[in-house]
Amino acid sequence: MYAETDFLLALIKDEDWLGEAAETVYRNYRDELWTSQFTLIELLMVAYREERDTERVVTNAASLVDVRGDVDTVVAAAMYVEDHGFTPFDALHLVESDGATIVSSDGAYEGFAPRLDLKGLSEE
Repeated sequence: MYAETDFLLALIKDEDWLGEAAETVYRNYRDELWTSQFTLIELLMVAYREERDTERVVTNAASLVDVRGDVDTVVAAAMYVEDHGFTPFDALHLVESDGATIVSSDGAYEGFAPRLDLKGLSEE
């Protein structure tokens, strides 16, 4: 069974209106539950928006069910959000770039990856 974001949030949050139902499903179907990296990305966004510990939310969710897809990228991105103040998508782009030069006007990457600054090019 595919575990969607609201299910995992109900398990992770201290208080959630779906908490009891989610815990019952988890107890009864734990070995059948799985999700995708996209659920983790959505959890990253929700945690960021709600000012929760993004790394904790993503790693907790990943430990609850089998995740199909690239878990390491999402966890690494959550670390950049938590430790360095990146937005979730900037963090995902940084991790996915894997050290390659990033073409962007966004200064968030300074000191983390080589960047071809679009602003500088438009001023020439």
